[in-house]
Amino acid sequence: MKTKQAFLIAFAVSVLGIASACAPLPPASAALFGSAAPVDAASRTISLTPGMKHLRVDSGETIAFRAGSKTVGWTFMEAIGGRSSVELSVIFPDLPEAKGIRVIIAPSPLYRGS
Repeated sequence: MKTKQAFLIAFAVSVLGIASACAPLPPASAALFGSAAPVDAASRTISLTPGMKHLRVDSGETIAFRAGSKTVGWTFMEAIGGRSSVELSVIFPDLPEAKGIRVIIAPSPLYRGS
């Protein structure tokens, strides 16, 4: 009986190990795309509306996002290697209105050169 029990425990541990190795990677960290900012530092305000699929921002730009009665601010980092994008829910996971909206981060005009 003890051999069978030990075998079942070993089998369960190995199955759990395989399952955890196949688990999806966690979402990209919001810090890769910038940082929280005061709303009053924003250069513009974008209202998140139903059906919105994407929006464009410039690297280095501070945006206030309005969702219902809540407004949050974010400063976007410089896009590495040109253009970058992220789903807004990665940046604001507690904001249901952010789900399904992709933010396209364009290179800042300051870094384009003339």
